[in-house]
Amino acid sequence: MSPAALIIRKTEAPASAGAPSVDVLSWRLLRLLNIYRILLCVLVVLVYASGPSRLLGTEYPNLFLWTGIVYFGFGILTAFSLRARRPGFEIQVQVQLVADIAAVMLFMHASGGPTSGLGGLLFVFIVANSVLLPWRTSIAFAAFAALLILGDQTYMILYGPATPNGYIQSGLIGVILFIAALSGSYLGRRLRESEALATQRGVDLQNLAQLNDYIIRRIRTGVVVVDENDRVRLINEAALADFDKRQGNSLKLDELSPRLRQELDAWRKGDYRQSASFNTEGGKPLTPHFTRLAPGDNTGTLIFLEDLSEVSEQIRQMKLAALGRLTGSIAHEIRNPLAAISHANQLLAESSDLRGEDRRLTEIISEHARRMERMVETILQLSRREVARAEELELGRWLRDFVAEFRDRQGLNGQALAVRLDTQDNVRVRVDPAHLYQIAWNLSENALRYGQPADGDSVPLIEYRIGELAAPGAIELAVLDRGVGVPEDIAEHIFEPFYTSNPRGTGLGLFIARELCECNRARLTYEQRAEGGSCFRILFGAPESWLA
Repeated sequence: MSPAALIIRKTEAPASAGAPSVDVLSWRLLRLLNIYRILLCVLVVLVYASGPSRLLGTEYPNLFLWTGIVYFGFGILTAFSLRARRPGFEIQVQVQLVADIAAVMLFMHASGGPTSGLGGLLFVFIVANSVLLPWRTSIAFAAFAALLILGDQTYMILYGPATPNGYIQSGLIGVILFIAALSGSYLGRRLRESEALATQRGVDLQNLAQLNDYIIRRIRTGVVVVDENDRVRLINEAALADFDKRQGNSLKLDELSPRLRQELDAWRKGDYRQSASFNTEGGKPLTPHFTRLAPGDNTGTLIFLEDLSEVSEQIRQMKLAALGRLTGSIAHEIRNPLAAISHANQLLAESSDLRGEDRRLTEIISEHARRMERMVETILQLSRREVARAEELELGRWLRDFVAEFRDRQGLNGQALAVRLDTQDNVRVRVDPAHLYQIAWNLSENALRYGQPADGDSVPLIEYRIGELAAPGAIELAVLDRGVGVPEDIAEHIFEPFYTSNPRGTGLGLFIARELCECNRARLTYEQRAEGGSCFRILFGAPESWLA
């Protein structure tokens, strides 16, 4: 999952009690009812085959038999329609219930009316279908069946052997059917509510699982889960990057990191008293922290890998922030005495009594006072730096304008400085133009000052390159020179404040450039060129990472 790819499924609202949802269980209940229907038809055939002594179908035997045959054929056709799920669910439920009521009424009429006791067969159909239908529809079908039973009783009294006493049994059957309809509707509503709640809980659990998986895989701390056999069961992207692996699942811990396996064994034996740091093959310092996933020895282990380089960087940033506030306050206090010294030196230099050597001393005082003034101004500018105001820039056009202005303000022409531009069209970044100008100016001045070729005869060359990186939306602006480069022993210190090899410099140019890059969600790095010289890279993040 990518950040833009973290899409938690929307939690569905529970289905309302009055509108049953169609699911696999509903179709399964209809199939069970159809099996009951077919078995009932088989029972009718067996009863008819028992001869004149049969207990059912005594009044109209042929009607009893043919009703069973037609009902059996309806059950077979229903089996095929249920398998194909055509027509729709609601139509099938209502058509089947009408057919069931009609068949049971014909069975009951052929057996002598409601007194035969066959009306109780409707109880199963009414209850089962009431679970699947809205309660008003269920009551309507129950009322329809009760009216048919009373109507059949009246017919049997007028044209058959029945007596008025059968109305009591008919009424009881009708009451039972109403109770069945209400009970089935209540049961169906509760089942649907339980199903909706279970579905919602399932979606919530799935969302939580997706969120946990995203957090684990995207967290900057390395996370590794191993089982009791030291096989990696889960590893996030940060841990894969720590050990320079593309895939870590199903690996043995020895294959991932032998040193980490040693630390885990020591922790399991109980002689692991504190976190022991170690370096990976790539040189990254890590401190492992272990915890069991469950009580017991034969359980998995969760390993957190703390990146000490990030902790060191945070400490360094805190120190630099404190140093910036301190130096800012000191610079503010120095500015007034420094102005007084400069003014007094100017007055002293205008004296006619000064001789050559004394006048040289005033020049030295003036020169260093100006240097101190530049340093104080730089420190104050850094301490009161405003928040970046990002704008979308077409980087190639902006860079061409900057190079022209840089050469003009430095008073350089083609014989004094060579510039090579390697840009791409329509490369856009979001950055504060004022900050980018100061960053590029500091880097260009640094390249001009230290980029003199080793032979000493060639013209200094500054190269500017713009290109897109592999990451989506990542842009690079590189400033290169062909000087002697920075020695390895001091390369790691060049971004520290007040660190400089130029006795006339302040040591704040590269420090300010990197601080401004961080304000604009960019990163400034240095690397030695293979053909000689230095390369400073400004790595811009994706434009959509900025908030509008």
